[in-house]
Amino acid sequence: MKNSQMLVLKFIRKNSLVSRAKIAKSVGLSKPAVSEAVDHLLKLGVIKEVKKGESSKRGGKRPILLEFNPQFRFVVGVDLGGTNLRVALTDLNGKILHRNDFSSKGISSPELLLDRIVDAIKSLNFEPKSVLGIGVGVPGTVDPKSGLVRYMPAFGIKDFPLKEALQNTFKKPVLLGNDVTLNALGEMWKGSAKGKKNLLLVSLGTGTGMGIIINGELYEGSNGMAGELGYTITDWSREKDHNFPFGRLERWFSGYAFEKILLKDSAHTSVKDFFELAQKDSVLASFLEEACGHLALAISNAVCLFDPEIVVLGGAIGYNQYEIITSKVMPILKSTVPNEILEHISFERASLGDSGVLLGAVNLVQREIFVV
Repeated sequence: MKNSQMLVLKFIRKNSLVSRAKIAKSVGLSKPAVSEAVDHLLKLGVIKEVKKGESSKRGGKRPILLEFNPQFRFVVGVDLGGTNLRVALTDLNGKILHRNDFSSKGISSPELLLDRIVDAIKSLNFEPKSVLGIGVGVPGTVDPKSGLVRYMPAFGIKDFPLKEALQNTFKKPVLLGNDVTLNALGEMWKGSAKGKKNLLLVSLGTGTGMGIIINGELYEGSNGMAGELGYTITDWSREKDHNFPFGRLERWFSGYAFEKILLKDSAHTSVKDFFELAQKDSVLASFLEEACGHLALAISNAVCLFDPEIVVLGGAIGYNQYEIITSKVMPILKSTVPNEILEHISFERASLGDSGVLLGAVNLVQREIFVV
């Protein structure tokens, strides 16, 4: 697309039901240039004419209004988790048109993983020509340049060229990202952080991670490994000798750690059980208090480094236990973070639930291949 067409499309997408005259006035292009761009976009089907607007005070013809066509193309989003594999087909506005959920348990080889993902994507029954691309959120580290999945601890798989494999299968562009990072992107696009440009999403689930967005752009680091909050050190004197299978913070705060505590002296095994029992069991209550203290210190360090507009708590634990966690974390943040920093930061529960990674994956595809 020419620059003039891109300008016009961006404006129409952000300002529905606009006239050619308003576009010309707003984007600084001449009326003939706008008309030429609009005609081209109408031919492509990216925009459409919908209805006539009101005449000006001087009378004359009523202007024809334009709007973006969200079904010009579709996007496939994939959320690959250690327990569930979710796939969705959406329009360009992020409206989920078709979604299927599958189990991802028992995957132990790259071949089985690829087969499971391919079958899940095919279950959406889309017309290949209509799809812009495929976005995939993975529970591990990804090289953003090559699309190589460095490591997925949930499956014990390392150095897997998932992007290349999916592109060879579907003959479509494939974009990969860490699932927590894409969750942050989803929340900025359609969720609790909508309208914000600087945010941290703290994902609390089996493990603990962070998605970082700076000035409206994903921050993945030089090798796609930024945001590994679970490796944060919050008490070196006690964590020096480390033999935990996750990071040092995850030794204190993670679904894995909570389940391990329960298994010591209880028949209960779920994280939900842990939080319920901690309301009446003094030992579990003490562990939860300490766990939240370590989490608070990690978040404190992060907000002092990045100065975000908003911190969003997501993941299964962050979403379901939001009130309990924030009631224990916020007092510590207030005592460790200077007020001139903390007073400008809002804290919210993630609002997209288990659609967050899917929508983040969809948004990633659009950012790289289309115009948002």
